[in-house]
Amino acid sequence: MINIEKLSENAHLIVVMEKFHQADAEKIIEFAKSREEAGGGGHLLADLTAMAGFTWSAVSVELAHIPTLMKWVYGLERIAIISDDDWIRTASRLESALLPGVTYEVYDDDEADAARAWIMEEAEGPHTGAFRELDIGKPEIAAFELSGRLDREESERGVAMVRARMAEDDCSRLMIVIKHWHGFDPDTLLSSAVASGKLDLIGKLDRYAIVGGPKWIGSMAGVVGALLKPEIRAFDLDKRDKAIAWLGG
Repeated sequence: MINIEKLSENAHLIVVMEKFHQADAEKIIEFAKSREEAGGGGHLLADLTAMAGFTWSAVSVELAHIPTLMKWVYGLERIAIISDDDWIRTASRLESALLPGVTYEVYDDDEADAARAWIMEEAEGPHTGAFRELDIGKPEIAAFELSGRLDREESERGVAMVRARMAEDDCSRLMIVIKHWHGFDPDTLLSSAVASGKLDLIGKLDRYAIVGGPKWIGSMAGVVGALLKPEIRAFDLDKRDKAIAWLGG
């Protein structure tokens, strides 16, 4: 079952619930045709969080109308996919990579607000806001929260925010709280702004606390902390107060 909703003059929402049947595929094809007749373009938000698989008859209908669907998709300006299934997010990113000119921004279900904000043109970038500053009432500690996925643009923005905060007098300690971790885009590794920014921070930091996140981040923190100048320590997400106490010690 699917539901198609108009969010604005330039954006639509498609919600897929339970199993995707032949009738659902036919409804999407009719929608694609109507959008093309209206001039095409616009943005699409597809919420697949409640999707429970698909029927082969639905796939057959879509394959029979590939030219119509591809013309519609290629005309879209922004496409956002929301899903809590790894295979759907992976398939969406793979399809995006294999189709020149078509870019899907993929979000987990806890990033639904960010996806909608981007589709509604309320956010500068697809993942703007994934990195934000926290006010913990201690000027000597720079504190930030990461919740979502980091693309190159958001990574560069985040590094710039930390550098600006660390440039303030008597601020030499940093805490990053990882609330939800959804990885980063590979091209982030090619950013000279991110690389140079991290090197600059290493020279300024005395202590660095990582709160939350996958276990491998804590393990890496221990290895890196043994090799570099700043003391680095990892804490569980519910131990934020302990991290702040350590940073202030």
